[in-house]
This record gives sequence, structure tokens and C-alpha cells, in this order.
Amino acid sequence: MAKPLISKRKADALANGVFFIGLGILLYTNMWWPWILIAVWVFLSLRQFLTGRHWDFILSTVLLIGLFLISYFHIDWSLLAPILFVVGGLYIMFKEFFYADDGSDDEKVKEGKSDSDDA
Repeated sequence: MAKPLISKRKADALANGVFFIGLGILLYTNMWWPWILIAVWVFLSLRQFLTGRHWDFILSTVLLIGLFLISYFHIDWSLLAPILFVVGGLYIMFKEFFYADDGSDDEKVKEGKSDSDDA
């Protein structure tokens, strides 16, 4: 994971504030669909980018902007939606198995401490 630009707490506060501004604009203009996708995208992508999760930022951008474009331009869902979901699913599985810390080291450390405490 890349180094965060700002702390997680500040990134969350900034992203939440931007999301509420977006919701306020949506309420004022009464243009909910598909613009709510843009509000969600700004919220998620801003937080992910500021906390250094660049691959998550790219995935959120591709999926949410892709869904927005499909809906806004009335593109046929029968081809593009399955592709977006397959790409998203493959990314999640790939990320989990190749880049995520599985936490098994923490379990081994805890087991080692409990074994030494019993002796």
C-alpha cells in the first residue's frame, strides 16, 4: 500500500463532507439518477486516494463511472454490466490472494505466546 497523503481520520472527514455537499446538490436539483453514482464515486475515491489505496481508487473509478456512463447514455446493460461485475470480482479475488496480509502471522505469534506462558 502506498503512503497516505493525510491521516485516515482527516480523509474520512473530508470524504464525508464532500459526500454531504453532493447530496445537498442532488436534493436541490432533484436529479437523483444516475448522479447519485457520481456522489458515491467522489466519496469513495477521495477517501481511497487520500489514504494511499490507489488500486482501490482505480477500481472504484472504473466501476462507478462506468455504471454512470452506461445509465446516462442509455447503453445496453446486457454486455457491459456483466463485464464490469466480472472485472470487479476478479480484482477482489486477485487482491485478496496476492496482496492482502492474511493475518496468519498474528495467529502464530499469539499461539507462540500462549505456549510459552504454559511452560
